[in-house]
Amino acid sequence: MTTTHAPAATTPRLLPGTPEFTDLLARIAEGARDRDRDDENPFDQVRALKEAGFGTLRLPEELGGAGFTVRQLFSTVIDVAHADPIVAHIFRTHFWFTEERLRTSADPNSQRWLDEIAAGKIVGNAFSEKGSTAVGSPVFATTLTGSDGDRRLNGEKFYSTGTLFADHLTVATSTDRESVATVVVPTDRDGVQIIDDWDGFGQRRTGTGTTIFTDVAVHPEEILSDATADDEAIPTVQFASLQLYIHAVVAGILAAVVDDGVELLRSRTRSFAHASAENPTDDPLLQRALGELAATANAVRAVVLDAADALDAATASEVDGVPDAALAAQAQLKATKVKVFVDAIAPKAATDLLELGGASASSRQRNLDRHWRNIRTITLHNPVAYKARVIGENLLHGTPVPANPYF
Repeated sequence: MTTTHAPAATTPRLLPGTPEFTDLLARIAEGARDRDRDDENPFDQVRALKEAGFGTLRLPEELGGAGFTVRQLFSTVIDVAHADPIVAHIFRTHFWFTEERLRTSADPNSQRWLDEIAAGKIVGNAFSEKGSTAVGSPVFATTLTGSDGDRRLNGEKFYSTGTLFADHLTVATSTDRESVATVVVPTDRDGVQIIDDWDGFGQRRTGTGTTIFTDVAVHPEEILSDATADDEAIPTVQFASLQLYIHAVVAGILAAVVDDGVELLRSRTRSFAHASAENPTDDPLLQRALGELAATANAVRAVVLDAADALDAATASEVDGVPDAALAAQAQLKATKVKVFVDAIAPKAATDLLELGGASASSRQRNLDRHWRNIRTITLHNPVAYKARVIGENLLHGTPVPANPYF
């Protein structure tokens, strides 16, 4: 399936925390259960958030944004994921792209892209590839070749989350100059083919499928970076931000788990003959189980926002786009700890939800299993065992977290 996208319409921007934005999230939440069950893409919901200015939250007010801090952004991402985690996940690369343009805002080319973001344009990704090359290696089968006036992009990507809904997409590619480049091209350019073939059991309609480039023209201003493996790495918080984002989505899912737990218990009209109370809402064991779900959701939100504070501190320390190395390392380590913690408790919470309803909780109409499927799919982003080991090694030897976007 190939798709093109019209620019977002110009409408009044809605600020998170206002009644209007809360109403928008309620409308998005209204159909989330059915969209997941029916395998329906949330085009209308993504468009509504674009038009509300969701994609501009990190832009300063003078550039047409809300001037949100990193913590405020992540808090809003959790709220959007509470309404629909599919919709929230779609914007993940967009906010990474935005942050990178803000970091390099002195560059006229970054200013150009900040203007595009302010106009409501959304950016997706085409980074990962299938094949035998180790994940995270700076080697890509996708290539950028040709002279400066006529450079062409060819290759195939997978896990292209958000691209189906995006106006532009960023692509990681090898070049014929023995370097690795990041380029950004419109999704409707000749030679770009977006295929909606992601078949995961969770986060199913995030557009996480195949993107094919066939002799796609790339203009000079669309080359964001071009570096060799020998170039010295600079401190960054962007890898930590990418990782923390998906756990903000989990935090939102857990908030929905609590909502569904309340609804499930209130919907029950009978219990077991040997239960502690005739009415399930009065059963102390079920009350305890619901309370534990609420405590888990609260704890996950808290640790995500604590790590977001570390990202804020590192971002605020930037000089010429480079954050303080110690603060950047702390942010990366905190994001790593969040994953280890969240991966251990979030899938269990989604399973425990079903205990509140018994066999009736397995109804396809209720679609409560979507929470476990979505959480488990998100937790498969990069193996947690490697992260736990690195935390221990850091404690023992001060070893830094690997500088790798896939860690």
